[in-house]
This record gives sequence, C-alpha cells and structure tokens, in this order.
Amino acid sequence: MQEITVDTALVKKIFPALPMVALVLVVGGWGLHHFAQRRLEAGIADFRAAIGPDASFSYATAKPRTLARGARFTAVTYHNPAMTLTAANVKLGGMKGNNVQGEKIGSIVLQKVQVMAWGNTFSLDEVDLSDLTLPNSARPAGNAPQSLGFDSLVLGEGDFTNLHIAAPATQTDMTVAHMRVSDYGLGQSSHLDLDHLATQINLTPTRRITVDHMQLDGPDFAGQVASLTQSGHLIHETHPYKLELKKGAIDSSHPLLQVDRLVSSRTSTEVEDKMDTRLTNLAVWSTGTDSPSLLNAFGYDHFMGNVHAVSAGDRTAGHMRLEPLTVEAPDMGNLTVIAELDQIPFDDMTVIPETARVVSAAITWDDRSLAGHVIESLARSRNTPVDEYRQALLSGLAASDDASMRALGRFLQSPADHPLQLALRPMKPVNLMMIGIAMSMASDPSIAAPLGLTISTP
Repeated sequence: MQEITVDTALVKKIFPALPMVALVLVVGGWGLHHFAQRRLEAGIADFRAAIGPDASFSYATAKPRTLARGARFTAVTYHNPAMTLTAANVKLGGMKGNNVQGEKIGSIVLQKVQVMAWGNTFSLDEVDLSDLTLPNSARPAGNAPQSLGFDSLVLGEGDFTNLHIAAPATQTDMTVAHMRVSDYGLGQSSHLDLDHLATQINLTPTRRITVDHMQLDGPDFAGQVASLTQSGHLIHETHPYKLELKKGAIDSSHPLLQVDRLVSSRTSTEVEDKMDTRLTNLAVWSTGTDSPSLLNAFGYDHFMGNVHAVSAGDRTAGHMRLEPLTVEAPDMGNLTVIAELDQIPFDDMTVIPETARVVSAAITWDDRSLAGHVIESLARSRNTPVDEYRQALLSGLAASDDASMRALGRFLQSPADHPLQLALRPMKPVNLMMIGIAMSMASDPSIAAPLGLTISTP
C-alpha cells in the first residue's frame, strides 16, 4: 500500500489563514445581501412610482434573490381603481429596471392568484410570465375611466394554469386547464393556446360549452383589448389569422352541437376579406319537442356532416361572394352554394343573418333522403296519407306550364337520379332570412318571378 505523507509545513501556513478566509466570506456575503436588499428596496420604490398614485402595492415578506437580480414576495396585493390582484407567492427574475417604456421584468411567477375586475373574479393556480413590460401609469385625463392597462402590457410569453372565471352578472362560470399567450403587445401578431376549456351559463335553460383544444394565431390581442375598453367594439384586423378548434361541444339537458375539428383562416386588408372555414364531423341536434326546429319538421333528430366555406369580400362595398359553400351530409344529401351577398357587416359578423341580402345564388342539391322527408312532413301537415299526397304532388308538377315546376317534379320522382339545381337572381336583393320562406312558396308565380327563381335537373 502506498504511504500517504502530509506536508506539515504547508498545513501550518494555511491553518492560520482559515479564519481570515471565513471572515472575508461572512463579510462579503453580508455585503452582497445588504447590497441586494438595498437594490430590492429601490426597485420596489421605482415600481410604486411607476404604477401611479391611484394604485398600491403591498406584501408580507420580500427577499432578494442571488446577486440582486430578482426577489421573492409572499402575500402580495396590488390594487388600482379598476382591479385588485392577490398572490400567495411571487418570484421575480431578470429585473431590468424602470425606463420610459415601463418596468421591465425578465420573468415572474405567481402562485395562488386571485383577481377582481369589472365585478368578475379570476383565480389561477399559477401564472408564469417572461419578457414582461409593465407600462408607466398616468392619471387619466378629465372623466376618462381608469384602464386596467392590459392593452399597454408587452409580454413575450405567458403560461396560465387552472384558470377559473366567475362572472355573476351573466351567471357564467369558465375554467381552462392550461392557457398560453405569446407575443402580446400593441401591433404584434399574437398567439393563444387553450387546453380543456369548459364554460357553463347558468341561465334558463343552462348551457355548457366545452373545447378540448383551441389555437389562435395572428390577431393583435392587445389592439383588440384596447379597442374594446375604449369604444366597446373590435377593431378591423389586418393581421392574417388562423383558428383551430378540436372537440368542441354545446349541450343543455341534451346535446345541441358537437364538432370534431374547426379550422378557419382569414386574410384581410383595408378593402378586402378572404376566409376559408372547414368543420369536420359537425353534429347539430334539434332543440327538443318543446321548441320544434326545422330538423324536427323534416323528421330528423340531428344533422351530421362536413361544412366547407370559402368567401371573398369587398369591405368598401359591403359585398361578399361564397365560392363555394359546401355541405356534405351522408344521411341527407350534399349541398353546393355559390352566391353574391351585400350589406355584409365585416366588423360584426354575428349579425349577418339580420343584415345580409342575397343578390344572386346558384344552388345544387344532391339528395340522399331529404326530399322524401320533406314530402312526408308536408303530407302530415295536411293530414293526408304520404303516398296519396306524393302522387297528387307529382301529378300537379308534371302538368304545370312552368318548366321549373316540371323540373322539380322530375327531381321528386327520382331524387337520387336527378340532382336539383336552383338559380336565384331577384329583381332586388332579398334578406337572407327571407329566402327560405320565399323558396317554400316558389310554386306561386307571383313569388317566383320577383326572386328570379329557376329550377332545373341535369
């Protein structure tokens, strides 16, 4: 075994120096801690100055992190006239100080968060933000309302875990298992990812909305928030965007709607809009026997199929062209629509049924079962046996002087062999909501002529 020797002379030289090394470490550590504490206190003072006189910031404990690059807080409360935020723990890192643009923070993690704003309550298990800039606050001029400041934030990326929102005014309760927002800031093209969204609206009847996953890329979220808070309206977006939704559902006491996948993309300029939307395995149920729907009237329990809509719009003229809209419903039939519409509210598409008018349309229907269901429904409404009503209807159509009515008769005689083609060119545009009613009365020449309706079968 090799003999181990100890240099006693070297030990004698080092040993007296050990207390001095320990003293340097203690004093140096104390100095660093003291420096970090002073940096933290100065940072807190800068932050309080930045948030303005109408806001407050308090905490139970505050400890600086290594080399004064951040801090840890407990029992934090931030309050301004528009909101109150509390968090059990807050960890800050990468503090870059205050400047003209605002307080820059490399990273911030908040745990057990609650926010009260607009009379609503938001709670989260954890919030993890990176590359955050908090704007310098200024007192609003005149009687302008105090802004939450969400429109002025700049955020590189934010992760939100177990978000819960309670909105008593609308009796709405929403949860999101995980949400990620990136590239948030005025003028930026932002991104949003949601996992396992569930919303319950506790009005009568109760509605529940669930989404397994949703991804939205492109919109300027900060610009939209600014527009909503300042004017109550969404701004016109010129950023291209894409929305993808997987496993969405709406139900009440029974299912109302389900879709396996929705993908929608939009490109927009000041003068035009182009959209492409596809729904895969869309299912829509009737609202129930207590409130009969068109599905009930035609003897169907639900609709199941795929929908694809491609449109191009002229914003300056309020015009839109469907090119085309296709509906593939294996149990009912396939629909193709090419149409020109006007009075399109591009900035509030939810009111299209109320405002839009049909300028012209070409419709093709390849039937599977709908024609038979319609005849059965009409027979029931007249308390007439189905076969008797069908024979009388076909005889009347075959004897008509109108070529369109004879074509309709050929279609009803053998729907699978004769796809139905309809062309609409009304004398003046017809409201979208009125088209269905008008077409149900197409056998009346006084209705068909103003619609410019012609029917044919290939």
